[in-house]
Amino acid sequence: MRKETRHSLLILAAFLLMGVLAVWGQYRWDNKYTAALSGDWGVSVLQTDPEKPAWLVDGWEFYPGELLSPEDFRAGRSAEQYTYAGQYPNLSAQLGSPYGEATYRIVLENPGEPLELSLYLPELLCAGRVYIGGELAGEQGGVEPYEPRVVDGVYSFRAEGSTEIIIQCANYTHYYSGMYYPPAVGTPGSIARLISARLTVYGLLCFASLAAALSNLALWVLGRGRLTRLLGLLCTAYALRMAYPFLRALGVPAIRPLYAVEDLCAAAVLLCAILLAGELSGAAQLGYHRRAAVPAAAAMCAACVVFPVFIIPYAPRLINSYGLLLTIWKLLAGIYLILLSARALRMRSPLGRYLLCASGLYGFLVAASALTANYLEPARGAWPEELGGFALVAGFAALMVRRGMLLISENRRLNANLSKEVERKTRALETLLDERRELLATLVHDLKNPLAAVRSYADLVRGSSIELDEETAACLDALSERVGAVEDRFGLLQGFSRAERAAAGAERLELSAFLRGFYESNRPDMELSGQRFCLELSRGELYVAAEEQGLRAPLENLCYNALSFTPPGGRITLSLRCEDGYAVIAVSDTGSGIAPEDMPHIFERGFTRRADNSGEGLGLYIVRTFALEQGGSVDAESEQGRGSVFTLRLPRA
Repeated sequence: MRKETRHSLLILAAFLLMGVLAVWGQYRWDNKYTAALSGDWGVSVLQTDPEKPAWLVDGWEFYPGELLSPEDFRAGRSAEQYTYAGQYPNLSAQLGSPYGEATYRIVLENPGEPLELSLYLPELLCAGRVYIGGELAGEQGGVEPYEPRVVDGVYSFRAEGSTEIIIQCANYTHYYSGMYYPPAVGTPGSIARLISARLTVYGLLCFASLAAALSNLALWVLGRGRLTRLLGLLCTAYALRMAYPFLRALGVPAIRPLYAVEDLCAAAVLLCAILLAGELSGAAQLGYHRRAAVPAAAAMCAACVVFPVFIIPYAPRLINSYGLLLTIWKLLAGIYLILLSARALRMRSPLGRYLLCASGLYGFLVAASALTANYLEPARGAWPEELGGFALVAGFAALMVRRGMLLISENRRLNANLSKEVERKTRALETLLDERRELLATLVHDLKNPLAAVRSYADLVRGSSIELDEETAACLDALSERVGAVEDRFGLLQGFSRAERAAAGAERLELSAFLRGFYESNRPDMELSGQRFCLELSRGELYVAAEEQGLRAPLENLCYNALSFTPPGGRITLSLRCEDGYAVIAVSDTGSGIAPEDMPHIFERGFTRRADNSGEGLGLYIVRTFALEQGGSVDAESEQGRGSVFTLRLPRA
């Protein structure tokens, strides 16, 4: 067994042990049934320390189908059966239906000194009337006439000797009924602390989950993905599920839809847990998960709305079937979550352990709640299933935090690799620039001497005694002028290295004006061979960060390259437009075009398309080098027999 697997098994075992300890601890220290008052049928005896609230669970006289008052018991009415207060049974256990009326009665014995006490009666379903010591203490909703209103009630009284407590219940609204939760008795201070502790626990669970829900939903809106959305929905459903104590404290009258929303939220938590566990355990793509588990969870969400709202109000005897359905589903869902957690043992991802902690513990507590029939009713804290839900929220939240940390780590690694790649590309570009500078230096050196010879020959002819006609003299003057211009450009090439241009800073060059001047100065030479040279400019000014002399050489290479491959009568067009933040200069011709096999090589150093292999193959290479230095690009399109288009893109300034 691998070390990672053993580690994961230990983590799973530890958290299941934590679940067992949580259940045992709740049973021992925070359980209404283990903190009940002792006594006999119909009688409960106060504990010696009333500062500790105790619960009136056992020994209640029960009168199904009747609403009895203190006068009825003074007349000698006696009990025919007894029951206990709590989750089970409710009215349906005796009446066969949750709809009906009943009366509960118990006598509280105080063998000591008189005490000022309070009776805490939570959620009397769905209307009730309370008599203490033969006097009406208060009502929750309305019994006669019936008015449903679920609210927690606190009633103060003086316990001296024997104190009779009578509780009338009526329900024609909800699928739960009667004294569904046992009441507590203690001093007013102890009851206030009990209620405060309970609301504090639920407040922490509710609002912490709500904060997690809002943060995850916000991240989802920002595009953080499916897992973030599922976790946000899980936290939202759990937060709404845990809000019911506050709604009870307010006495919300919309009972039937409220309980349907509670059941729906509980089912939605299970659905989101199964979806998340499936995604993180790798089971999401398996057939039994997609075709069985997820549809079953979604169907239970629908059942939690359909049964309470549309079926049980008209067929109340189906309440037991609905309860059995919920119990079986919780048991199966809990076991399935544990199995998904066990599947995560095979995951090599560090996220698998968080999945073990979250879904495994939640699944165990859900299954435990189903198996114990909700016997572990909390006094101050939350139900085991609710605590498991918070563990699920916290575990998945920790998982997402860990996942975010892993993503940050991965981004750092990618950034480091990107930095190395940028550094490598920078070195390659610097090498390219060094080659260009070397090439230019060699080119200038190799061409200066022939040019000097041409100028010397021209000067020699003009200075000789040979008589020249006007046309020849004009040609010699034009030749000398052209040679001088070329020598000036060589001087610029020598003086303008990339480093020098960067140190000096690039100027803003207005292209429309520049291209007009370029066109006028080069049009006579371009049209000397019989081709048409055209200029097409966009409207408005267009600026780039480049030197005028630096841009002139690439354009001349493009134009004279087009001239070389365009027969007389053809057309060469120089155009300018703006496109996606770039200034686009295009040189098109109607020449012979470029062969497809040559297209990938035309910008390479030393490549030439001339049939006699004349030329050094430097023109287009120089154009590409210039474009890269400017942060732009150059590309070509061609069709044999129809011409070519060379496009130079430069960033706008």
